Amino acid sequence: MTFWGVEIFPFQNVILQPDESKGKLHISRATLGTGRNENRCIVLCSVGGRDSVNLCSLRAEKNESCELDLDFDEDTAVYFSVDGPLSVHLTGYYREKRKSSKNADDDEYQTEED
Repeated sequence: MTFWGVEIFPFQNVILQPDESKGKLHISRATLGTGRNENRCIVLCSVGGRDSVNLCSLRAEKNESCELDLDFDEDTAVYFSVDGPLSVHLTGYYREKRKSSKNADDDEYQTEED
């Protein structure tokens, strides 16, 4: 596994470009950045040019962190953005590709249990 993290600033797009050499991206947490503001921050995601969906909604001093369990394929661009006054940190890891011993043509991915 390889750690992955990014800080997304308000109304900024972060693009995760396809990179088959890294494997699938697993995002496990969203955490509100530093600052004091009572307005909520919504983390949005768009995969492959589709309409954005809300991943989570965060508020300072109420719910500043959200556990996520999201996997993104390595062959599609993913766009993240934040609608709100504060930045949000997304963290996770890349699942490394490995070849299956049963069939060398099938790709498998390591998980935390491996």
